[in-house]
Amino acid sequence: MKNDVTPMRRTSLAMALCLMIAGAMAQIVPNGKPYRWNATQNPIITHKHTADPAAMVKGDTLYLYTGVDFAGNQSGYKMHEWALFTTTDMRTWTEHPSPLHVDEFKWQDSHAAYAGHVVEKDGKYYFYVSTNWCGIGVAVADSPYGPFKDALGKQLLTTAQCPGTTHSWACIDPAVYQDENGEAWLYWGNGKCYVAKLKPNMTEIDGEVKDITPAGSNFTEAPWVHKHNGKYYLTFAQNWPEKLGYAVSDSPEGPFEYKGIFSEVAGNSNTTHPAIVEFKGKTILFTHNGGLHTGTSYSRSVCAQELKYDKKGNILKCDITTDGVPYLKEYYDRKDKEEKATRKTEQKMGAYLMVYHKDADHGLHMAISYDGLEFIALNDDKPLIAGDTIAEQKGIRDPHIFRGPDGTFYLAMTDLHVFGMQKGYRTTQWERDGKKYDWGNNRGLVLMRSTDLKHWTRTNLDFQKLGGEWSEVGCVWAPETCYDKEKGKLFLHFTTRFGNGRNRIYYVYMNDEFTQMESEPQLLFEAPEGKYNVIDSDIMYHDGTYHLHYVSHERGATIKHATSASITGPYMMDDHYYDGVRESHEAPNCWKRIGEDTWVVMHDNFRINPHNFGFTETKDFIHYTPIGNFGDGKMTRTNFSEQKHGAVIHITTKEARMLEKYWNKEE
Repeated sequence: MKNDVTPMRRTSLAMALCLMIAGAMAQIVPNGKPYRWNATQNPIITHKHTADPAAMVKGDTLYLYTGVDFAGNQSGYKMHEWALFTTTDMRTWTEHPSPLHVDEFKWQDSHAAYAGHVVEKDGKYYFYVSTNWCGIGVAVADSPYGPFKDALGKQLLTTAQCPGTTHSWACIDPAVYQDENGEAWLYWGNGKCYVAKLKPNMTEIDGEVKDITPAGSNFTEAPWVHKHNGKYYLTFAQNWPEKLGYAVSDSPEGPFEYKGIFSEVAGNSNTTHPAIVEFKGKTILFTHNGGLHTGTSYSRSVCAQELKYDKKGNILKCDITTDGVPYLKEYYDRKDKEEKATRKTEQKMGAYLMVYHKDADHGLHMAISYDGLEFIALNDDKPLIAGDTIAEQKGIRDPHIFRGPDGTFYLAMTDLHVFGMQKGYRTTQWERDGKKYDWGNNRGLVLMRSTDLKHWTRTNLDFQKLGGEWSEVGCVWAPETCYDKEKGKLFLHFTTRFGNGRNRIYYVYMNDEFTQMESEPQLLFEAPEGKYNVIDSDIMYHDGTYHLHYVSHERGATIKHATSASITGPYMMDDHYYDGVRESHEAPNCWKRIGEDTWVVMHDNFRINPHNFGFTETKDFIHYTPIGNFGDGKMTRTNFSEQKHGAVIHITTKEARMLEKYWNKEE
């Protein structure tokens, strides 16, 4: 990012001819909702102007942070906030709410959101930013999505700490490199390139500031350091209009040997700004140009290009093209294989199986549907499995059924009878002290496994036996099973609190037999700063994104939605409600209509009498349409009522008929 009045800009700023890019400008993200699109060419972001990219890779996800230019016909760099975009494949992108606004830094008075860079260390995320003449600051967050807060209340660096320079905008364009041992260095500068080591707290400079400007480079600004084959590569903007040059060193602190220019002037923009990361087997260069039809040097757009090296480690020519990053063949081949397998599996399905429980008996109930609209209970709505025969507390609740990739069925249920005293199973309202452990205060789950839906194996999990903080577990509720494709493991998530504290969502990995935990329980999701309860998690994977529906107790019991590129998170919360009426709803369960690109979110209307299920539909996990409850919309039930906390899976027609014959005692 350059200052408007730099002497390097005495060259005319007359606009170049616009680089024509197919497609019209899209609408700005509405009301903070996630905005998703497919990027098929450069620029990769076309619905707003973006500049000064910085990329970070965590797991399967690439996080792209940018500045936000105003629309076309500007006469300066008028940016006030930073933007965040994510992808798992370089094709499908999601824009998230702004993680940081320049006014978060009270010490600055330029109100100019110049280039920034985010890095992670020890579970914290540090956002290094520049603000024109005011210097470099750092903000911190618990999530890559923010919100980021000023970590110091003052500048980390100012122009006074930039030796050999006199102009006020010398202290801009921060970038951080972290080595394998966790050590970190901060790079920045305009006219000269500087480096300083960061202390382990990531918010203080450790030692002296060094001038590492590569001799012969005509360095301008925008340094970025990455490592390749044991060498440190310093890439940067040089000359005017700017081109991308690079230098190489054996040390992150230099000295750096200048190697030359590897990318020419970006179309219709006097500036450029590199960010280079390894992602899914490719080295990707991000920068910006003025390539949109409204683009200028002050209304720029982020682009992506594959970066390559020759056998000696020299960076090959890498000019920005309209085509952009080529097809990620290995990734898409794997994804296409998964999608074909999913379609093939779905084509075999001809029915739906619903599981639920009832307060009247605290046992497991099942119902069948052949159209996903009308459900008929098996066994005349009597329990198929009695809770008092499988549960330590003589009752089960919150049943969830999952069909694994190999066709095996998994049942997970809460081990709890809420009316145990009335039924004579205990002499107190709860098994343990109600004041200490709060409502329900159960400590275990019931897990079952079957290959044919008739014969089941059973395991009872008691989380207190884990010891440590789990000795004081207050509840273990609403378990659900899904599959982590990356690890090839069963993934069990559930609601937990300790003592009578806030409810949060945890997860563990299970063995293939569904009998033992193979990891320590880990936090999956919680309310911001843990201010209120979140319960009843449900995870659906679709097109590279994990969709988490859950119950928020921020204002009553309402169903909300969060997304992540990884099953373990972090999950970005969507601040909208998806249950139609925004009150007294819990137990969301998402299932797909067979042969349709439509998903149903089923939920429990627990305040009405008798209890009933409500339903919404979505085609994109952004727009949700309520379709009523059982009996007052297109969803119907024939021989059951007062069902609670259910789940639905696909089964074959043959499996459905087998269950009907087996439980309905048909000839």
